[in-house]
Order: sequence, then C-alpha cells, then structure tokens
Amino acid sequence: MTFGIELCYIVTPLTKQRQISEKLIHHWEHGYGATYNPKRSMALKRVKIISNLSEMLEEIKINGDPIIIGTSSHDRAAEKMIGYRELRAWTGREERPFLILFGTGWGLTDEIADLCVKMLVPIKGSGEYNHLSLRVALGIILDRTFGERGDRHERDD
Repeated sequence: MTFGIELCYIVTPLTKQRQISEKLIHHWEHGYGATYNPKRSMALKRVKIISNLSEMLEEIKINGDPIIIGTSSHDRAAEKMIGYRELRAWTGREERPFLILFGTGWGLTDEIADLCVKMLVPIKGSGEYNHLSLRVALGIILDRTFGERGDRHERDD
C-alpha cells in the first residue's frame, strides 16, 4: 500500500508454505490482528497466495498480457537491463499491467527469466558479497521505482 501496488502474489509450490502464509494473513484479516492493526488487514487484502506462476499469469491476463520484469542480484542478460527511472516512466504510460518477479534463494530460474521482457539492474552495495533478503530488496526496488522521490533518485543502476 505504501507504493500503490494493487496486488501482490506470493507464489510457492510448497503446500506447507502456502498454509503458513494463509494462516498469517487470516490472523491479520479476521483474527485478533484485524482489530489490533486494521491498516495491516487492509494491506494484506492485496496479497494472494498461489501455487504456480502459470496460474498467476492466467489470472493477471484478465486485464491484458502483463509486462514481465525480472530481478536478480547479479547482472543477467545485459541487453534486457532496465533502470528504475526508466521502469517508472514506462509504468506511467502503459495500460497493461506490470508484473515484477522476485526470486528467493537462488533467484529466478533461467526458464522464468526468459519470460521477462526486461531485467531490473541489480542492487549493488560497496561490499564484496552481494546478497539481500527478499524483504529488503523489495523495499529498495519499490522505493526506487514507485517512491515519492523515485524520480529524484541519484543512482539508476
């Protein structure tokens, strides 16, 4: 909600992970959490747990074929790279929905990366080891792309 994202899919083929996620969401939407923090409940109504990418793509196609953007912690397919400002401008002039894919663990598979029309430039720190938790990477990328100061962000790589 902070960045105006309409819907967030969590895709996992693992039944137990989907069950845990659904239980957590239920707590914040219907359990004690709904009265404790109603805004969190509103945000979690925008989260959908799903078992596979194909199912998600079929749902998204209702509004037109999505433009799929991938992320990676390393340079991947240089000809497909896109910066945050460029993506922000593109989303502002395009009618079709955008889908930004984030991998976990070992990142996106080659098969999934091949579905992406563009890959966001990686987040790079000054250290030798380039790894961020998914939660941190999501926050940085959403801020750089859709944040209030995203158009003034100095680094576009």
